[in-house]
Amino acid sequence: MKLRLVVQRLTLALLVAASATVFAQTQPPDYWCPARGVAYGVSLKHAAEHMVHVDAVTRQPVGELQLPVWNALYQVRDFAVNVDRFEAYEGVPMWICDGCDALEARARKVNKSAWQFQSTGDNPCLTFSYDIHLDDPGPFGASASPEFSFFNWAEVLVYRPDERSAPVSVRLLDVPAAVSLRDGGVFGARTAEELAAPASAVATAPSYDRLVDAPAMLGKLYETSFVQDHTTYHLAVDSPEVDLATLGAMLRRITAAGNDWMHDHPCADYTFLFLVAHGSGRGGMEHACATTIDIPLAVMQQNVANASGISAHEFFHSWNVKRIRPRSLEPVDYTREQDSTALWFSEGVTSTVADILQSRAGINDERQALAQLAQTIGMLQSRPAHRTQSAEQSSLETWFDGYAAYRRPERSISYYTKGEVLGFLIDLEMRRLTNGHRSLRDLFLSMNRDAKAGVFFDDSEGVRVKLQELTGNDFRDFFTRYVSGTDEIPYDKFFSYVGLHLAVRATEQSYPGFTVARPMGRGVAIVRVDDGSPAAQAGLHAGDQILEADGKPARNFQQALRHHDPHTPLHLKIANPAGATRELDLAVLAHKIDEYQLEDVAGVTPAQMQHRRAFLRGDSEAE
Repeated sequence: MKLRLVVQRLTLALLVAASATVFAQTQPPDYWCPARGVAYGVSLKHAAEHMVHVDAVTRQPVGELQLPVWNALYQVRDFAVNVDRFEAYEGVPMWICDGCDALEARARKVNKSAWQFQSTGDNPCLTFSYDIHLDDPGPFGASASPEFSFFNWAEVLVYRPDERSAPVSVRLLDVPAAVSLRDGGVFGARTAEELAAPASAVATAPSYDRLVDAPAMLGKLYETSFVQDHTTYHLAVDSPEVDLATLGAMLRRITAAGNDWMHDHPCADYTFLFLVAHGSGRGGMEHACATTIDIPLAVMQQNVANASGISAHEFFHSWNVKRIRPRSLEPVDYTREQDSTALWFSEGVTSTVADILQSRAGINDERQALAQLAQTIGMLQSRPAHRTQSAEQSSLETWFDGYAAYRRPERSISYYTKGEVLGFLIDLEMRRLTNGHRSLRDLFLSMNRDAKAGVFFDDSEGVRVKLQELTGNDFRDFFTRYVSGTDEIPYDKFFSYVGLHLAVRATEQSYPGFTVARPMGRGVAIVRVDDGSPAAQAGLHAGDQILEADGKPARNFQQALRHHDPHTPLHLKIANPAGATRELDLAVLAHKIDEYQLEDVAGVTPAQMQHRRAFLRGDSEAE
């Protein structure tokens, strides 16, 4: 069927500022019809409606295209639900050739996220064209607007399952004026002037996997960079109200600590993308040589060091997760859930190392480091589910995180929290068994060498085997009790090596009459409201999200409760599931809780103190 009318409509909608003739002169002849892989055109013409138009061009008369069902979070989110319209036709995108004819090709949906296509003529190229609605902010989503856009490309671009490893290219079209771009290594950095030039808004990647591991941030950005340890570090923030110099200095210390601890620098270029004006305070997301960190502006303005923990965590993912990978997650399967028992190690022990890096960087002193560790232990112990759900089970069930019922304290623990505690306990055991000659650092150095050789570890068992190699102890009892099992942890037994005792004291804290949870990728949400409580009387319900507590972002809601006077109302800003917000002063109750502190044992020895200093800094005592 002739599509002249469609051609004219698309030409008007998608034509870039430069003429098609100029565009053709600035692109290689095979750009829009690559011999292998896919060439993408991404138009922001209708970004004001949060709508993006995609042309995916491939040189294959018959095949299949797939849009991932999950990305960034361990949650099936079915991104194809955002696809509004699709069609296929022979040849390159029609807007390139104003007035050309095109032959329709066959395209049909074969499941909720996949399409089959077939050419009906002799043209070797085929264009699959669709609109997709993007209105989920980063770092875990994709969004488009005239002022700011954020792309996790796996949530936007289809791929060919049979050519995932083939080269791909992306061209941005109709980019709003006066914005610049920074991404995690494919586009790099582009100014508004460069984006307006016909050839400059093109990025290439060796594979679809590499492309989707380089998120892009497009808007009014504020940037700086520094060079350290053979790596150039880029820093981009979406707000002028962040002290770039202070933030950059902190990141310099963290990256130096990480490279020194690992005797390695995995990337020649590494990018920190900070969302403070266009995010929702939901955490961070690691990528191959980049990270996106979502943290409220008010938190950053209070103290840039508030971003140190998440920055160290995401940076260490350059090794643990991006290179040191569990076999169960390799390769990534974009079409379904991938079960792994090792997230307690990949995520939780990454938090252990983040704490170590902050100590090595001089951001946390001994008092702060021990207080943070005691708080993490308290978070684990305060959830009744620590008696029924193991670290491995929590890893396997991460796909339930989107359900409020699963997030109840009686139902689940966090593999981040349990894993962070286990990381410190493994470190202590390694030190005790080897008289300080082996530590968590040796574990990661050895696993990093394996990963560089292309060896993926066999989930929890792979970690245990590596510990056996390094210490001569099989660690089976430890893993049976505390990793795959739910035995209560005898903290004093482990911490005695460094002269510490875990003190537990009952204290009074404000209790709002409801329980909250904050799973990765989501805000602080109410998961249960007590019958007859002031919260119930105020009309609060499970599913409501807490935006602010006492005028501060609710990211650290539990900490806000600890500092709130239980004899005065708690001022809350709440959003219901429909997005409607309201503010209220909520009467709170006095509630007895256990408070945890790590303190010196009676008669602590100089040797124990020496062990402790090495432990907190992640040093081997043989050094």
